[in-house]
Amino acid sequence: MQGLSRGRTPGLLREVAFSSWSLPLLITVSLISIVSCGDGAKNPDQEASANGTPVEQHSGPIVETKVDQGTSGRIDPEVSTKTPNSTQSDQDDTASQDPSAQPQGLPDLSLIEDPAFQRRAKLGHLVAKKRCILCHKIDGRGAILQPPLIQVSVRRLERMQSFSDHLETMRQDDPNRYEAKEELFLAIEDEADQLRKMSLWLHGYLKQPTFDNGQAKMPLQVLKPEEIDQLVSYVIQLSIDGIREGVKALE
Repeated sequence: MQGLSRGRTPGLLREVAFSSWSLPLLITVSLISIVSCGDGAKNPDQEASANGTPVEQHSGPIVETKVDQGTSGRIDPEVSTKTPNSTQSDQDDTASQDPSAQPQGLPDLSLIEDPAFQRRAKLGHLVAKKRCILCHKIDGRGAILQPPLIQVSVRRLERMQSFSDHLETMRQDDPNRYEAKEELFLAIEDEADQLRKMSLWLHGYLKQPTFDNGQAKMPLQVLKPEEIDQLVSYVIQLSIDGIREGVKALE
């Protein structure tokens, strides 16, 4: 028995020694296998990148968008918010805001577009409300001894178109009156612009109402030169406003 015990002792020692170094080795090999398996499980993006296929990167959640293609199989274009007549309406609005636009019956309006003219017209409105309102209505208020000033203004603009006929009549029937202001009459007749022609006539009229017509009803007004300039601008502006508003000229 003792011999057997002595004979097995070296074998046990060898087994213990083998276990002492083989067990850590087995553990190390197992860990390496686990890590290798983990590296081999690539996600789809990694596989695509490895195969040379570009991968689209998403910075946020992916939202699926569905488009109703209808029966024709094509995507409908974006619907415009403008109606078919919107382009024409826009053009009409632009034309209505453009002071140079000339509605039917209006002359060249370049004169009244001048800022200096517009300032004079505003001041002339104030002068008219002090002086002309004694005989004419202005802005719906005033006396009724004479027609409203807007009607008188429209009539004067229309009469400028036939001023040459008036001058011819004056040359024959009232030569003295014509000769007294011949230079002014010729300047009025030669002026092609209707509003500037009217301006020349109004300057002569406001200085002396009977300068071209002995039957003129307006009494002589004592006005300063700047007041005359302002009234002239206002009456011209009023004549254009009257035509735009459809005011009928006096017979």
